[in-house]
Amino acid sequence: MDIEIFLDCSEGDPQNHALAIQKFHEWFAEGAEVKCNKLPFRSLTPLPETNRYLLDLGYADVIISLRTLHARINRLGVKAFFHFA
Repeated sequence: MDIEIFLDCSEGDPQNHALAIQKFHEWFAEGAEVKCNKLPFRSLTPLPETNRYLLDLGYADVIISLRTLHARINRLGVKAFFHFA
């Protein structure tokens, strides 16, 4: 399943912007890691627009994956918008 993700950093503290992007990439790396009894993400493609990414979730659980991302970046004042392609 492909999802377009937009990280909206406009309302957060500008100092947290780089940390939020780092947390996003850590989230992807952990989801892409092959583990026993877990379906990994397939790919992450940066899009030309700022803070937009195309994520191929593969067969990973959509709800758990997106809740985990929200938990990591929401406290930094960053909103994640999802568009299911």
